[in-house]
Formats: sequence, C-alpha cells, structure tokens
Amino acid sequence: MNELRRSVSGFLNIDKPSGWTSSDVVAKIRAAFGLRKRRIKVGHGGTLDPMATGVLPICIGGATRLAQFVLGGDKVYQMSAQLGEETDTYDSEGRTIAIRDFQQVTKKDVVATISGFVGEIDQVPPMYSAIKKDGQPLYKLARQGRTVDRDPRRVTISSLTLTAWDTPDFDLHIECGSGFYARSLAHDIGTRLGCGAHMTALRRIRAGEFRVTDSVSLEQLISAAADDLWLRFLSKPDVVLQSLMFAELDANASAAFLRGQAVRCANLGTAGVENLARVYSDQGELLGLAIGDETGKFLKPKTVFANAQIV
Repeated sequence: MNELRRSVSGFLNIDKPSGWTSSDVVAKIRAAFGLRKRRIKVGHGGTLDPMATGVLPICIGGATRLAQFVLGGDKVYQMSAQLGEETDTYDSEGRTIAIRDFQQVTKKDVVATISGFVGEIDQVPPMYSAIKKDGQPLYKLARQGRTVDRDPRRVTISSLTLTAWDTPDFDLHIECGSGFYARSLAHDIGTRLGCGAHMTALRRIRAGEFRVTDSVSLEQLISAAADDLWLRFLSKPDVVLQSLMFAELDANASAAFLRGQAVRCANLGTAGVENLARVYSDQGELLGLAIGDETGKFLKPKTVFANAQIV
C-alpha cells in the first residue's frame, strides 16, 4: 500500500449493510486502509441503526470538521412497518411488549393518520437510542430494564407518503430533517391508530448531498484497498458546502487567512454580512470557512484547513 498524504480529505458515500453499526463501518475502514497508522481521522456523518441499510457518509481527514453539514442536512428514508405489535425497541429486533387487534384498520385510516405527522412535530426518542440522560446513554439504561422520561424533540417531516399496503404491513416514503427517529414514527403511528406498530425495515435513500444511487458497498470499497484505489470513491470536502456563499482569495490573502487573520474580500457584497462562506484560493483549493463581518467586506476565519497548499 502506497504512502498516503496526511492531507487527504473528503467523504465516502457508503451503502451500509444490515447488521453493522455506523461505528463498525468506521472501524472497518480505519483498519482496512491503515488510517490510524497514517494519522488520518475518520468518522461518520449520521448514525444508522444496525438493522438499517443505505446512505452512510464517512468523513475522512479534514472533512471530519465538516460533519455537521451532513448531520444537519435533510434525509430521505424508505421505511417498512407492521401493525398490531409493539416492541421495546420500536423495531422488529426488540422484545414484544403488546399485541393488539389491527383488523379494523384500513388503508384510508393509515393515510389519514400519517398526514397528521407532516410538518414540525414533537417526537419522543426511543429508549433504545444513543441520546444521553444525566450523562448515560438511554440504551444502557434500557438494557438494565429501566425506562426514564425523555424530553420530546422538535423534528420536521416535510413529506410522508404511503407507498405499499398489505395489512398488517405497510411502507412509507419519508422526507425529513435532522434528529428524526423512524422507529419512533412507526410506534407513534401505531399508537394513534390504537393497534400498536413497530418498524420492520429501514433504508436511507439520501442524506444531504449523498444519494444511495451514487453509493458504494462496503465490500466493494474494501476490495479497493490495494494501492489506495479506494481513493477514487472519495468525494471532495466541499460537496457538503454548495449551499454556502463562495469566496476566492489571492495568494497573499490566502496566506493571511490560513494564519487566522481577517481578510478583505471584494466579491461578497451585502449577502456576505454575517453569513457563512466557503473560502478558496485562486488555485481552487478549499481553505476553510469564514463569517462575513458587519460591513460585508471582510471575512473572519471560522474553520481553517491547516494542510491547504498555497502556490
């Protein structure tokens, strides 16, 4: 395996297989490509439950500092659920805690019920989640047989469509914002219908700019470890920054920016006042992120990529 520049930075769009945690995928990639030895950071841009499949963005190198732009992005899911049974995990991997009659529920009932979840809603996360309560992850408390009150979280569901109905099973196409729990949605739909429900499958179709149609399987990625051929799957870091303003600096201003100094930038205008911008050298290299000052004429560094090369 050839020596890799420590400045490597970008995103991998992985189609996560079922049965793997997001951390499992990170650990596999770190080990397969020797990233720890090369002192290259790696992380993921949004947890997927082990049973779930689909888009899992992996941040490599300097791109780990941009993970929030993936975490905060919109998501699209395809979810399968089943009426009549509640589980302690809100999915099919949990212990059954209630079985109820679902025969009276019609397709029309489901369509009417899911419409009530579109928009901004308060969603209570499941006990089996990584959210912490008094410093303890909820799933650890749940494994001890404990149930604690969880504060509801405001989440946004922009679109919710019934795509398949074969009672007691149904599928939903979900478009939502960050912080959303598909398992909680399945549980809450069952509660409103009065018969209970749990999630049976979940596939993430999109996470921010990353789509499953452009993803690579973990097996395919790992098979490209020799001679660092896996790098061909690496997207540039700024793939997640395209919604931000663009600013370009000459060599002198670029050098000053990398030293953490505010720099003048004539092409911002009024749109640059106190807004976030992605900053490039005049050679096209991403230097970092900056905030426009109150005049819109100067950029104040917010995130600087120290490994950027100025020619």
